[in-house]
Amino acid sequence: MSLTMMALRIAAVQALKAGGTLVGDNVLDSQISAIDQTADGQLRSDQQRPFIAVYTDAAKAQDLGRTGLRSNGRVDIMFNCGVSVTMAETNKETGETQIVDLFPATDANLEAVLDALDVQISRVLTDPDNAWAQVFGDFVQAYVAKEHVRSSSSAENVRLAAGQTKLTVDVFADPRHGQPLAEGGPWPRFMALMAEHGVPQLALFQQLVGDPASGAYEEFERLIGMTTRDAQSLRLYTFEGVPRDVVVTDAATQAVPA
Repeated sequence: MSLTMMALRIAAVQALKAGGTLVGDNVLDSQISAIDQTADGQLRSDQQRPFIAVYTDAAKAQDLGRTGLRSNGRVDIMFNCGVSVTMAETNKETGETQIVDLFPATDANLEAVLDALDVQISRVLTDPDNAWAQVFGDFVQAYVAKEHVRSSSSAENVRLAAGQTKLTVDVFADPRHGQPLAEGGPWPRFMALMAEHGVPQLALFQQLVGDPASGAYEEFERLIGMTTRDAQSLRLYTFEGVPRDVVVTDAATQAVPA
């Protein structure tokens, strides 16, 4: 699990909790028991109302030459949704049994709730007025693919419908420890939102991101894990005139004209 993958998941959870879906604030962070499978292949859930559970499932980075082991590459983010007739409540005004507002407790509406949640997840994560969603989007280089699958169960006459939306994204590399972060960039905004909303993982991120500091090595050496002398010996770079004529960036492993 990388730092940016954790940040993506937390930002997605908080963005969805902020509103815009049928489940309200019942958005779970990596809760394994939200949807489980029994020995006979039936689905079960420990939730008492419709939910979305968010997971960062897998990642694969192939081009490590630019950012080394800080690379994240392509990441799969899972949004598991579940709804059951046992989660239905009685509308006090109409006396009608509903799964959620406007959705009476019927088999057809179990499926309709899943369809609606799939649409709402995409809308929330691209909402320009949702600060968490905007941070989520700024960690992403490109949206690669989206896949939606569903399953259902009727064990012991308890009808449960579950859907999974898999979002595949290309993600920026983790910042190096102690790297100065641009004001207004996604990391400072993410940390500020965590502090504002009392997100419990804040202390962990503060430790892993570190305080901006200059170490014993030049910026180039801290970024790629190779001394300038080694890079010159391998003829990867020419550093003559670097302080005056070029700057070395974290975006590419080549000298960039200043």
